Amino acid sequence: MNKRELKEKTILYVSQVVSLSIVLWFAFKIWGDASVQTPSFVGCLFTMFFYVIDGCVWFWVALRHKDYLTQFFTGTSGLRFLLTLAIVGIYYMVAGNAGMMTFLLVYIAYYLVLLIHHSIFFSRVSKRV
Repeated sequence: MNKRELKEKTILYVSQVVSLSIVLWFAFKIWGDASVQTPSFVGCLFTMFFYVIDGCVWFWVALRHKDYLTQFFTGTSGLRFLLTLAIVGIYYMVAGNAGMMTFLLVYIAYYLVLLIHHSIFFSRVSKRV
């Protein structure tokens, strides 16, 4: 793939991530009660922040260091998990034990949906890189 095709794939990935995050946020906003609004906002914010940066870094790695893509995906997976643990820990320290189960269920929805999207998207794209 040349630079233009990689940039198109990056823009496609980022737009899909933002769209999925917003759809999930609206779904929780419409069908969820007041207890899921904060966890939904945190999940949406994290997914958009992390996956947009992930797409941009993937573009750089795929453009300059194609042989490091497998290490990149492993590192991304580990970093995503560690950041998730940090966010869960911070939320627990701020909110306490009361809303933790709600937070975990809402946050896991964001985590799993975007993890599945990430896996499918990059398994298709990486075959061509």
